[in-house]
Amino acid sequence: MRNIVLSLLVCLSSFSFGQTAKTLYHSEKDVNIYLEFRDCNNSSSGVSKQYLFIDIENNSAIDVIVSFDKEYWYDNVCQTCNSNSREYETKITVPAKSRLNGACDSKNKLLKIFSKMLNISGVRQLTKYELKNIHIESTK
Repeated sequence: MRNIVLSLLVCLSSFSFGQTAKTLYHSEKDVNIYLEFRDCNNSSSGVSKQYLFIDIENNSAIDVIVSFDKEYWYDNVCQTCNSNSREYETKITVPAKSRLNGACDSKNKLLKIFSKMLNISGVRQLTKYELKNIHIESTK
């Protein structure tokens, strides 16, 4: 009986640690920016990836434009620092009282950052990230 209880506790603790939760990254002017690591599995291609998803919640009564620059490091080397490329800039309109977020099946890269391959070893991994120059302005 004791072994069964111990096995159950081990399973439950590994289950809870394996879960990810949204983390509030920035809050300003009734707008919240959350970040969350999520796994994306494509069974038809056999590819499993993890992404850092950006979720923007607009609680205000007016549409807002949210802009920021993404800085990210893979294997402790910054890939985007001091870059002049617009590829790492995000500017998106978020309607009033709504939420926009990245998704596994979305081709839109604005609200996601590749983290790591889950089923292939030896591939670079996200080790640090920052959203810089966050600006929130009304569309009116």
